[in-house]
Parts: sequence; structure tokens; C-alpha cells
Amino acid sequence: MLIAGALVVTLAVVSTAHKAERATSTGRTASASQTPLWSSRRVPSIVIADAVQQRFASVIAGFAAPGRCVAVDGATGSLARVAKTLAFAPASTEKLLTGAAALDALGADHRFTTAAVSTGALSGGTLHGDLVLVGGGDPVLATPDYRARLASDPVTASEPTTNIADLASALVRAGVQRVDGGVVADDSHYDTLRYLPSLKPSERSDIGPLGALTVDGGFASPGVAAPDPALLAAGALQTALANAGVTVSGTSRRGAKPAAARTIARVRSPRLDAIVESMLTVSNNYTAEMLARAVGVAVEHEGTSAAGLRGIVATLRKLRVPTAGVSLADGSGLSPQDRVTCPALLGAVELGDRSAFRALRDGLPIAGRTGTLALRFLNDPLTGRLRAKTGHINGVVGLAGVVSTPAGSLSFAFIANGNFSDSFGQGLQDQIAHLVGSYPVIPDAPHLVPAPVA
Repeated sequence: MLIAGALVVTLAVVSTAHKAERATSTGRTASASQTPLWSSRRVPSIVIADAVQQRFASVIAGFAAPGRCVAVDGATGSLARVAKTLAFAPASTEKLLTGAAALDALGADHRFTTAAVSTGALSGGTLHGDLVLVGGGDPVLATPDYRARLASDPVTASEPTTNIADLASALVRAGVQRVDGGVVADDSHYDTLRYLPSLKPSERSDIGPLGALTVDGGFASPGVAAPDPALLAAGALQTALANAGVTVSGTSRRGAKPAAARTIARVRSPRLDAIVESMLTVSNNYTAEMLARAVGVAVEHEGTSAAGLRGIVATLRKLRVPTAGVSLADGSGLSPQDRVTCPALLGAVELGDRSAFRALRDGLPIAGRTGTLALRFLNDPLTGRLRAKTGHINGVVGLAGVVSTPAGSLSFAFIANGNFSDSFGQGLQDQIAHLVGSYPVIPDAPHLVPAPVA
């Protein structure tokens, strides 16, 4: 920096002397510049960057209020921090933390497996004994009817699913034409706590009962949760087998996989990174809670939500995401008891720069185009430029993601907690997005350094 500065000053002196010599040779009176040689007006680029950052940080600080936090980073590091040590309820922005932990603990290429096993002999097309359906925690196992409903809605049309009918087809290819027993449901991979204590009864129409063996998000029909999601899945397989021409003589019931059972057929889910992308884009609460339990198995070898939440925080800490103040009551952000800091959210957003965590970036809704931002920022300068995970529950809003600016891509996180209306909260999201998107706010040179005296 000293060499560069000396070079700039030297050039300025030479230029001034040259101008004075030319003026004297032409008979004009030479006049010395009134700007001191060491004035930063001669090298405004040295101070512009610092002034821009200070101005931007001041603008962000002006947006701050009790119950809000903001964190913004640029290519060179931190640009603004407001209430960086305070933790707030994050709403669905928390899904960034759940997704990051799942991608690290299981791997982006992980696929959930649902298997059909039996101890019975298969001869002449007949399986002599029960067919045991073993759940592996697949959050997107679905019936053909459910898949058709998703496909009919533009918002959910691209959601990844695992077709349970494919398992029936695999059984047929394995030679099964008849089952002289029943379909037994084994969901022992996770515990049988169907709803977290923090979930309100009114929210059960949004998130179905949890379990290692579920289908259609745990709903027997739209808005109607199944009493036992494992039995729902067993019944769905029996229906799929019937549609494939396979007769099942027995009924569906709960049970456990026998130790000597052999696998007859299996079906695997789409890759985990595709599931995480979709979870973030459409803000799927059910998938988030199921992934939390998957993290519990991978990190603590325990298929419970409690183990999963501990595993999420531990995994984030390992990834050097700031976890001070982070306390999770669920994996989706539905609970007002969740606590997350803006630096923690920002750390998860920035993990998306790594190839192993690319789903965190690719899953962010795009302003005016996809997911929860499809109908937001329409005909706005941020259309297509802003990619961010939204969050909203009563008295809570959040927004975390990236936005392209003339100075490059900025990553940011914002949370607000308080007694405000939904429309006011949405307005806060709009304001912070536009403030971050306005960077760089560059003041003119006369505002940086006073003009020279004539």
C-alpha cells in the first residue's frame, strides 16, 4: 500500500510540474494547485471503499429496532452487523440450518430406502408369509394420487417424490404375484412421537404425523391426518400391489422386521440435495422435521427429534457456523420457542458457496419467479436478483439469502420479532431486501473530503 500510495503522489507532483512548465513556456502565468499533495482528494479510491461500507452500515443500523437483527457480508467480509449476539425466533428461515446439517451428516447424494422384506419362501409366484414394509425415513414417499395433486399445482409441480407404486412394480419384477400373508408395517427406524409438543393443534393441518414409514406426508386425504402413518403406508402398498395385479390375502398391521428376513425389493428416494432444495423453495415443514430425525440417526444414532436437534447444532458448530445463542425446539421453525441469531443464518447461507452444500443456494426462492417468492417483488428491480429463504409465523418474519448488486453478490440475514401484522412483517422483508440490494451507496467525492480553498 505504501508503494502504491507513493506512486500516486509522485505522478501527481510530476503532472503538476509539467503543467507549470508548459504554462511558463507559452507566456501564461503558472499557478500552483491549491490541493495539498497529501490530500486524499488526489487518491479518493483509497477512502471510497471505507466510506461506502460506513455509509451502508449506517443505513442498515437506521433500519434496526428492538427485536430485529441484521447481518450482511460482501466479497471482502462483513459489511453490517446489527444485534449480532441476540437470538430471535427465526420462523422458516431455520430450514437453512436443518438443510445444512442434513447435507453434512448424510451427504448430498444420500437416498432414503424403503424396503419390502420377508422370511417366507417365494415359489410359483406366491410369497408364503407376510410381506414386511420397512421404513427408512423417506420424507417424500407418495402414492400416485398424491403425486398427481402435486403435479397439478405450479407451486409444487417440481417437488421430488418417491413413488410407492415403483415398489409394487419391483415386487412384480421379483416374481411376486400373490402374498398369502399380510403387509406388516415396520417404522422402528424412528420413534413414534407423531407431533412435537411445540406444534399447535391448528398447525396439524399443515404438517402430518411423523414416522420412519409414512406416505403422502402422513395425510390419509387432503387435510386429514392418518392416525398411524405406518399403517397408512402399508395400506398404500397393498393398493399399489392390487393395481399391479398382485393379490394380498391378509390385512395390514404393525410389526417388526424379522432378523432372518431377506430383501425382496426396495425403492429409493431422490437425492438428498434435491429434497433439501425443494424443502427450501416451497418451505416444506414436514420434510424439515423428517430431516431433523435423519440427522439424529446419523449424528447420535437415535431416531428422535430431540437427538436430531442436538445433532443439527453440533453439526453446524463443526462447520464453523456461529451457534452461540442457537436453541431449537423443532426442525422447521414453526415453534415460537426456536432461537437463532442472524450470524448463524448468514453462516448457513454462505455454506451454499461450497459444492457439497450447493442445494442451500439452489433451493433459495427467486424473487418474482419461484417458491415462496414467486408472487413477491414482481416488476421490481429485485426480480431475478434476489434469492432468499422467507420465514413467517405470528409476530415473526425473517429473510435470508443472496442478492446481486453492482459491487457483486451480497449475502444477508434478517429476523424481526414483535407485535406486528402480517402485512407489516412483509413490509419489513421488502425493506431489508431493497436496502441490501441498493449496495453500494457511494457518496460523491466532495462529501468525502472538503474541497480545496482557492
